[in-house]
Amino acid sequence: MKKEMVIIRSDKGTCEDTGAIEEILKKSGWDVETIGLSKGEPLPRGLENVGGLLILGDNMNVYDQNAYPFLNVYFNM
Repeated sequence: MKKEMVIIRSDKGTCEDTGAIEEILKKSGWDVETIGLSKGEPLPRGLENVGGLLILGDNMNVYDQNAYPFLNVYFNM
């Protein structure tokens, strides 16, 4: 069975892309799914088939929810 890694990008679109990380993970036998919260992409409904979770951020904080509404996904689960 393949291992699945979910990468969650909670940035404003200003971070480097995840290409290098994805390449390393794929060479190590992982299937990779990247989710961009700032693009409105939904979180997985469950983690049953997920072997790893990598959350990448930016210089935002929890009190920046008004400026970056996609942060609300963390608080409305």
